[in-house]
Amino acid sequence: MRVMEKIQMHKFDDLRYQDVERTYEQKYRQRVERQIRIVKPDATQDEVDRFIDSDDSPQVFAQSLMHATRTNQARAVLSEVQTRHDDIKRIEKTITELHQLFMDMSMLVEQQGEVLTSAENNADQTVGQLKEGNSMIAKAILSAKATRHKKWCCLFLTIAICVMIAILVWWFGFGHPGVGDNNSSN
Repeated sequence: MRVMEKIQMHKFDDLRYQDVERTYEQKYRQRVERQIRIVKPDATQDEVDRFIDSDDSPQVFAQSLMHATRTNQARAVLSEVQTRHDDIKRIEKTITELHQLFMDMSMLVEQQGEVLTSAENNADQTVGQLKEGNSMIAKAILSAKATRHKKWCCLFLTIAICVMIAILVWWFGFGHPGVGDNNSSN
């Protein structure tokens, strides 16, 4: 009985070992299938099974992984190059806009320079005309004073002449004896 028991125990251990081995193989297949799906997401179940069952699956998987890694690296580099290209295009556009802005600014400064020159010339002409106007006003003031003085002189002269005429008329016209009297000689 001891021998039978050992044989049964041995068979039981073999069964347990086979069960563990089967479980390990299932987990291994699931893990490899996940990795294959990562490397090649569009793989069919038949392709996955053939890949797992083939003897060179680790090498093929490593090659695929390296190819995928290179592809991912190439994609990353391409993405980075595209990003840099877009950045350069944006910088180029900004530089073009800045150039146009400076050209517009230069044109405005040039136009404003002409306006400023014109305004300066007008200001100079205005200053000259103001000086001329001030000298004319000074002459007008002197002329007005002289005219007033002459008017007063004319007034006094007219009054003096009127007074003299009045004196003469009085003297000769109001019967002073001996002056203009024709009746006394007869």
